[in-house]
Amino acid sequence: MAQIDRIGSFRGKIVDRGVGESSGGFPQAILQLEAAEMWDAENGVWVEWAYEEIEAIAYLILFGKSGKSTLSARQLMKALGWDGVAFLDIQENEKLSEKIQWRMEENTYEENTTIRCQWIDHYDAVPGKRVQKLGKADVQRLQAKFATGLQALSGGPKPKSVPKATPKTDPTPPATPAPTQEPAAPAGPPTAAAPPTDDQVAAALVPPPAASPAAPKPAKPRRAKAAKPIDMRTAWEQCFTAGNKAGKTDVETTQIWTTLIKAAGGDEAVGDDWSGIKTAFDAAL
Repeated sequence: MAQIDRIGSFRGKIVDRGVGESSGGFPQAILQLEAAEMWDAENGVWVEWAYEEIEAIAYLILFGKSGKSTLSARQLMKALGWDGVAFLDIQENEKLSEKIQWRMEENTYEENTTIRCQWIDHYDAVPGKRVQKLGKADVQRLQAKFATGLQALSGGPKPKSVPKATPKTDPTPPATPAPTQEPAAPAGPPTAAAPPTDDQVAAALVPPPAASPAAPKPAKPRRAKAAKPIDMRTAWEQCFTAGNKAGKTDVETTQIWTTLIKAAGGDEAVGDDWSGIKTAFDAAL
Protein backbone atom coordinates (compact mmCIF):
# COMPACT_ATOMS: atom_id res chain seq x y z
CA MET A 1 0.00 0.00 0.00
CA ALA A 2 1.15 3.53 -0.79
CA GLN A 3 0.18 7.12 -0.11
CA ILE A 4 -2.64 8.75 -2.09
CA ASP A 5 -1.06 10.92 -4.79
CA ARG A 6 -3.95 13.04 -6.09
CA ILE A 7 -6.21 15.88 -4.97
CA GLY A 8 -9.80 15.05 -4.11
CA SER A 9 -12.29 13.95 -1.48
CA PHE A 10 -12.03 10.43 -0.09
CA ARG A 11 -13.76 8.36 2.52
CA GLY A 12 -12.92 5.13 4.24
CA LYS A 13 -11.78 4.10 7.71
CA ILE A 14 -9.31 5.00 10.44
CA VAL A 15 -6.84 2.15 10.92
CA ASP A 16 -4.88 3.81 13.75
CA ARG A 17 -5.06 7.02 15.79
CA GLY A 18 -3.16 8.73 18.57
CA VAL A 19 -2.04 11.99 20.16
CA GLY A 20 1.29 13.66 19.47
CA GLU A 21 3.05 16.95 20.00
CA SER A 22 3.82 19.27 17.10
CA SER A 23 7.23 20.85 16.52
CA GLY A 24 5.84 24.00 18.13
CA GLY A 25 4.79 22.15 21.27
CA PHE A 26 1.05 22.01 20.54
CA PRO A 27 -1.16 18.92 20.97
CA GLN A 28 -2.15 17.23 17.73
CA ALA A 29 -4.25 14.24 16.75
CA ILE A 30 -2.65 11.82 14.28
CA LEU A 31 -4.95 9.66 12.14
CA GLN A 32 -3.84 6.89 9.78
CA LEU A 33 -6.48 6.66 7.05
CA GLU A 34 -7.33 4.04 4.44
CA ALA A 35 -9.47 5.04 1.44
CA ALA A 36 -12.30 2.93 0.02
CA GLU A 37 -14.06 5.52 -2.19
CA MET A 38 -13.34 8.77 -4.01
CA TRP A 39 -15.84 11.50 -4.83
CA ASP A 40 -16.60 11.89 -8.54
CA ALA A 41 -17.39 15.62 -8.62
CA GLU A 42 -18.38 15.55 -12.31
CA ASN A 43 -21.13 12.95 -11.81
CA GLY A 44 -21.84 13.72 -8.15
CA VAL A 45 -21.35 10.15 -6.88
CA TRP A 46 -18.91 8.12 -4.78
CA VAL A 47 -16.90 5.60 -6.78
CA GLU A 48 -14.80 2.69 -5.59
CA TRP A 49 -11.14 3.54 -5.06
CA ALA A 50 -9.50 0.35 -6.40
CA TYR A 51 -5.89 1.50 -6.49
CA GLU A 52 -2.75 0.66 -4.55
CA GLU A 53 -2.41 4.25 -3.27
CA ILE A 54 -4.99 4.13 -0.47
CA GLU A 55 -3.16 5.49 2.59
CA ALA A 56 -3.11 9.01 4.08
CA ILE A 57 -1.95 10.55 7.38
CA ALA A 58 -3.80 13.45 8.99
CA TYR A 59 -1.93 15.70 11.43
CA LEU A 60 -4.50 17.86 13.23
CA ILE A 61 -3.26 20.54 15.65
CA LEU A 62 -5.92 20.92 18.34
CA PHE A 63 -4.92 24.15 20.15
CA GLY A 64 -3.01 27.25 19.00
CA LYS A 65 -0.72 29.82 20.62
CA SER A 66 -3.58 31.63 22.36
CA GLY A 67 -4.69 28.40 24.04
CA LYS A 68 -7.91 28.35 22.03
CA SER A 69 -9.18 25.30 20.21
CA THR A 70 -8.69 25.11 16.44
CA LEU A 71 -11.14 24.32 13.65
CA SER A 72 -9.41 20.94 13.32
CA ALA A 73 -10.31 20.14 16.94
CA ARG A 74 -13.96 20.90 16.31
CA GLN A 75 -13.94 18.85 13.10
CA LEU A 76 -12.38 15.94 15.02
CA MET A 77 -15.30 16.07 17.46
CA LYS A 78 -17.75 16.16 14.56
CA ALA A 79 -16.10 13.36 12.58
CA LEU A 80 -15.27 10.89 15.36
CA GLY A 81 -17.77 11.76 18.10
CA TRP A 82 -14.98 12.83 20.48
CA ASP A 83 -16.43 14.89 23.37
CA GLY A 84 -13.38 17.15 23.75
CA VAL A 85 -12.85 16.22 27.41
CA ALA A 86 -9.60 14.22 27.38
CA PHE A 87 -6.80 13.81 24.84
CA LEU A 88 -6.35 10.20 25.92
CA ASP A 89 -9.78 9.31 24.53
CA ILE A 90 -8.57 10.12 21.01
CA GLN A 91 -6.25 7.11 21.03
CA GLU A 92 -7.96 4.79 23.55
CA ASN A 93 -11.74 5.26 23.30
CA GLU A 94 -12.99 2.34 21.21
CA LYS A 95 -16.45 3.91 20.84
CA LEU A 96 -15.21 6.67 18.53
CA SER A 97 -16.20 6.32 14.88
CA GLU A 98 -13.84 4.41 12.60
CA LYS A 99 -15.49 5.75 9.44
CA ILE A 100 -14.33 9.12 8.16
CA GLN A 101 -14.20 11.44 5.17
CA TRP A 102 -11.21 13.61 4.25
CA ARG A 103 -9.79 15.80 1.52
CA MET A 104 -6.33 15.62 -0.06
CA GLU A 105 -4.81 18.95 -1.13
CA GLU A 106 -1.45 20.38 -2.09
CA ASN A 107 0.75 21.62 0.73
CA THR A 108 3.92 23.65 0.17
CA TYR A 109 6.62 23.82 2.85
CA GLU A 110 10.12 25.21 2.28
CA GLU A 111 9.58 25.17 -1.51
CA ASN A 112 8.59 21.49 -1.41
CA THR A 113 5.01 20.71 -2.51
CA THR A 114 3.32 17.49 -1.45
CA ILE A 115 -0.24 16.16 -1.41
CA ARG A 116 -1.55 15.50 2.07
CA CYS A 117 -4.73 15.37 4.13
CA GLN A 118 -5.83 18.94 4.87
CA TRP A 119 -9.43 18.46 6.06
CA ILE A 120 -11.56 15.83 7.79
CA ASP A 121 -15.32 15.48 8.17
CA HIS A 122 -17.89 12.91 9.22
CA TYR A 123 -18.41 9.97 6.84
CA ASP A 124 -21.69 11.14 5.23
CA ALA A 125 -20.83 14.85 4.93
CA VAL A 126 -21.37 16.60 1.59
CA PRO A 127 -17.91 16.37 -0.06
CA GLY A 128 -15.90 19.18 -1.57
CA LYS A 129 -14.91 22.61 -0.34
CA ARG A 130 -17.65 24.56 1.38
CA VAL A 131 -18.08 27.99 2.91
CA GLN A 132 -17.40 27.81 6.64
CA LYS A 133 -20.26 29.68 8.32
CA LEU A 134 -20.54 30.82 11.91
CA GLY A 135 -23.60 30.00 13.95
CA LYS A 136 -26.30 32.63 14.50
CA ALA A 137 -25.12 33.41 18.04
CA ASP A 138 -21.53 33.99 16.89
CA VAL A 139 -22.69 36.27 14.06
CA GLN A 140 -24.73 38.32 16.55
CA ARG A 141 -21.70 38.52 18.84
CA LEU A 142 -19.64 39.99 15.99
CA GLN A 143 -22.53 42.34 15.17
CA ALA A 144 -22.45 43.77 18.69
CA LYS A 145 -18.66 43.99 18.76
CA PHE A 146 -18.38 45.94 15.51
CA ALA A 147 -21.65 47.90 15.64
CA THR A 148 -19.88 51.27 15.43
CA GLY A 149 -17.90 50.20 12.36
CA LEU A 150 -21.05 48.95 10.65
CA GLN A 151 -22.80 52.27 11.28
CA ALA A 152 -19.88 54.13 9.73
CA LEU A 153 -19.83 51.71 6.77
CA SER A 154 -23.54 51.95 6.07
CA GLY A 155 -23.86 55.68 6.84
CA GLY A 156 -26.38 54.87 9.52
CA PRO A 157 -27.23 57.03 12.55
CA LYS A 158 -24.34 57.95 14.77
CA PRO A 159 -24.50 57.41 18.52
CA LYS A 160 -26.27 60.25 20.31
CA SER A 161 -23.95 62.75 21.93
CA VAL A 162 -24.10 63.15 25.68
CA PRO A 163 -25.48 66.60 26.68
CA LYS A 164 -23.04 68.87 28.43
CA ALA A 165 -23.54 69.23 32.15
CA THR A 166 -24.89 72.61 33.32
CA PRO A 167 -22.73 74.44 35.85
CA LYS A 168 -23.76 73.87 39.44
CA THR A 169 -25.20 76.82 41.36
CA ASP A 170 -24.42 77.53 44.99
CA PRO A 171 -27.55 76.59 46.99
CA THR A 172 -26.50 78.84 49.93
CA PRO A 173 -28.70 82.01 50.02
CA PRO A 174 -26.89 85.35 50.13
CA ALA A 175 -26.14 86.60 53.63
CA THR A 176 -28.53 89.26 54.96
CA PRO A 177 -27.13 92.18 56.96
CA ALA A 178 -27.53 91.88 60.72
CA PRO A 179 -30.14 94.21 62.23
CA THR A 180 -28.75 97.32 63.85
CA GLN A 181 -28.80 97.24 67.62
CA GLU A 182 -29.56 100.18 69.84
CA PRO A 183 -26.67 101.23 72.09
CA ALA A 184 -26.86 99.55 75.44
CA ALA A 185 -27.72 101.69 78.42
CA PRO A 186 -24.74 102.66 80.52
CA ALA A 187 -24.11 100.24 83.32
CA GLY A 188 -24.87 101.45 86.85
CA PRO A 189 -22.59 101.13 89.81
CA PRO A 190 -21.63 97.52 90.65
CA THR A 191 -23.73 95.85 93.32
CA ALA A 192 -22.29 93.56 95.95
CA ALA A 193 -22.82 89.82 95.30
CA ALA A 194 -25.09 87.99 97.71
CA PRO A 195 -23.36 85.29 99.88
CA PRO A 196 -23.94 81.62 98.73
CA THR A 197 -26.57 79.59 100.47
CA ASP A 198 -25.87 76.29 102.28
CA ASP A 199 -27.41 74.30 99.40
CA GLN A 200 -25.14 76.01 96.85
CA VAL A 201 -22.07 75.20 98.97
CA ALA A 202 -23.07 71.53 99.24
CA ALA A 203 -23.66 71.30 95.49
CA ALA A 204 -20.22 72.79 94.83
CA LEU A 205 -18.58 70.07 96.98
CA VAL A 206 -20.15 67.21 94.93
CA PRO A 207 -17.63 66.08 92.21
CA PRO A 208 -18.90 66.27 88.61
CA PRO A 209 -19.91 62.93 86.99
CA ALA A 210 -17.14 61.16 85.07
CA ALA A 211 -17.39 61.56 81.33
CA SER A 212 -18.52 58.38 79.55
CA PRO A 213 -15.88 56.92 77.20
CA ALA A 214 -16.39 57.74 73.52
CA ALA A 215 -17.89 54.92 71.47
CA PRO A 216 -15.30 53.34 69.11
CA LYS A 217 -15.65 54.29 65.45
CA PRO A 218 -16.91 51.45 63.25
CA ALA A 219 -14.18 49.96 61.08
CA LYS A 220 -14.47 50.71 57.40
CA PRO A 221 -15.30 47.60 55.33
CA ARG A 222 -12.45 46.47 53.13
CA ARG A 223 -13.09 46.37 49.44
CA ALA A 224 -12.78 42.96 47.86
CA LYS A 225 -9.83 42.82 45.50
CA ALA A 226 -10.77 42.20 41.90
CA ALA A 227 -9.44 38.97 40.40
CA LYS A 228 -6.27 39.52 38.40
CA PRO A 229 -6.78 38.76 34.68
CA ILE A 230 -5.20 35.46 33.58
CA ASP A 231 -4.97 33.69 30.24
CA MET A 232 -6.44 30.29 29.38
CA ARG A 233 -3.25 28.29 29.97
CA THR A 234 -2.64 29.82 33.42
CA ALA A 235 -6.29 29.29 34.41
CA TRP A 236 -6.13 25.62 33.36
CA GLU A 237 -2.90 25.00 35.29
CA GLN A 238 -4.38 26.59 38.42
CA CYS A 239 -7.64 24.65 38.08
CA PHE A 240 -5.79 21.39 37.47
CA THR A 241 -3.70 21.92 40.63
CA ALA A 242 -6.77 22.91 42.67
CA GLY A 243 -8.64 19.83 41.44
CA ASN A 244 -5.81 17.52 42.52
CA LYS A 245 -5.68 19.15 45.96
CA ALA A 246 -9.45 18.66 46.29
CA GLY A 247 -9.08 14.93 45.53
CA LYS A 248 -10.54 15.10 42.01
CA THR A 249 -9.27 12.76 39.32
CA ASP A 250 -7.86 14.19 36.09
CA VAL A 251 -11.04 13.22 34.25
CA GLU A 252 -13.29 14.84 36.91
CA THR A 253 -11.21 18.02 36.83
CA THR A 254 -11.42 18.14 33.04
CA GLN A 255 -15.18 17.58 33.08
CA ILE A 256 -15.72 20.49 35.50
CA TRP A 257 -13.48 22.70 33.35
CA THR A 258 -15.34 21.79 30.15
CA THR A 259 -18.77 22.27 31.72
CA LEU A 260 -17.88 25.77 32.96
CA ILE A 261 -16.59 26.81 29.53
CA LYS A 262 -19.76 25.56 27.82
CA ALA A 263 -21.89 27.41 30.39
CA ALA A 264 -19.93 30.61 29.62
CA GLY A 265 -20.71 30.28 25.91
CA GLY A 266 -17.43 28.69 24.76
CA ASP A 267 -13.81 29.81 24.75
CA GLU A 268 -14.53 32.60 22.26
CA ALA A 269 -17.11 34.08 24.65
CA VAL A 270 -14.71 33.87 27.60
CA GLY A 271 -12.19 35.98 25.68
CA ASP A 272 -8.72 36.79 26.97
CA ASP A 273 -9.48 36.91 30.71
CA TRP A 274 -10.08 33.46 32.24
CA SER A 275 -10.07 34.54 35.89
CA GLY A 276 -13.86 34.12 36.01
CA ILE A 277 -13.55 30.48 34.97
CA LYS A 278 -10.96 29.93 37.74
CA THR A 279 -13.29 31.55 40.31
CA ALA A 280 -16.23 29.41 39.15
CA PHE A 281 -14.04 26.29 39.23
CA ASP A 282 -13.05 26.94 42.85
CA ALA A 283 -16.71 27.36 43.77
CA ALA A 284 -17.58 24.05 42.03
CA LEU A 285 -15.07 21.99 44.03
